[in-house]
Amino acid sequence: MMQQIHGKNSAVIRIPFRAPFLPLAMEFTDKGARGFGYGDREAGGLVLAVEELFSFYAPRAAVASMVEIELEDHGFRLALSISFHAANPDMRAFNLTWRVSHDSEDSLDTLGPMIAARSVSSLRLDFGGDERIVIRMTRDREYPPAGAVPLPPPDVEKSVRLSDPSPDDLRHFAAMATTSCAPFLPSFLAKPGMVADMLAAGRLSAVLALSGDWITGGVLWRPLTDTCIELYGPYLFRDDPDDRTLTLLLDEAVGRISRSRARGLLRGQGSLPGHERFFDFLGELEMAGISGHAARSVYYYRQLREESGGVVYCTARLAAFLHEQYDRLCLPRQVRETHGETALARDASVLAVELDYPRSLAVIRPLCAGRDMAANLAGHLDLLRDEGILNFIVEINTGRGEDTAFADALAETGFVPRLLIPDAGQGDLVIYDHAEGNALS
Repeated sequence: MMQQIHGKNSAVIRIPFRAPFLPLAMEFTDKGARGFGYGDREAGGLVLAVEELFSFYAPRAAVASMVEIELEDHGFRLALSISFHAANPDMRAFNLTWRVSHDSEDSLDTLGPMIAARSVSSLRLDFGGDERIVIRMTRDREYPPAGAVPLPPPDVEKSVRLSDPSPDDLRHFAAMATTSCAPFLPSFLAKPGMVADMLAAGRLSAVLALSGDWITGGVLWRPLTDTCIELYGPYLFRDDPDDRTLTLLLDEAVGRISRSRARGLLRGQGSLPGHERFFDFLGELEMAGISGHAARSVYYYRQLREESGGVVYCTARLAAFLHEQYDRLCLPRQVRETHGETALARDASVLAVELDYPRSLAVIRPLCAGRDMAANLAGHLDLLRDEGILNFIVEINTGRGEDTAFADALAETGFVPRLLIPDAGQGDLVIYDHAEGNALS
């Protein structure tokens, strides 16, 4: 059946997980994507992913089981999830390093999942009780890149006022930010249409600084998780004596965010003048630049609500780092040591990789733990180095056993935990960098 879920711009279908129902699953995905206003490229990518994943996992799923497929429109992207029951499913093909061998029939069978993973914008895995698996994918709407636009002239009016932008205002601001070559721009700012759609959908907030008819700066923020908001900027397009415009923007943004339900506010860009007024210092990462110069990412954090506590299960290596960080940040967490049982539950691990080419950076996130974690990490490092990537970080979510199970394998492959960001994942977020690849070591 197909239904509209109350309070969400989404639709769901639940059908038998058997080959005769594949056309229905594909039709639901295609018609649903188009019903939400997406075109051939976005709909086609998700339909292809559904076709390949359904065909591969249906014969391997629990007998007489059902599959649930959900589409949710985020305004600027379409999210699709496929949920079913299967024991120790083969997910190796989701890895960037996976290669199909034409000499092996078993290997050729995995071509479908590999194609599916490469036809979407992002993919992650969740595991529940009773061998339940959820494959979550997104497909971004197609947007043209930002074009060059004029920046404020030197003689622009000196007085500054703040304004809530319309989608058109924010679209122009994004083009200005890209034209100015401001450092630490998030990838979505390179697509002004995406920024405008994110604002219209309520998934991004912003305040702009205006001088006369010119936009002279701005700051943006959006939820990183249900409990943590990430701030971008301020980005300024003219000289700012005494950091006046920067302070106006931050005062307004931090004030608004403080009235939200978020528990924390994160900023992870370059250094921030006078940060002590707004943030506490979390830590920094120094990375090799493409031109040979080091680039420094500085992480600031502001606690907005009293911490409610929590429990983290992990092995001794990660536990030692967490104890140190929780003591330093005065966070009420209980750390319970385990022996890596999650890692032994499956044969193969899976990693997601996000590439930031301007910073020569690969951000690696665990999707699924397995017995081959160290070898899988090493294989990804080799592949990324061959692609010319200089910097590697791994993000570990302390509220997710699939993530914390990687701690020992990370140590074996040269990764070192550098900083902890409260509430930035399903629990806290631990950021590792590579002892050989990044400059801080």
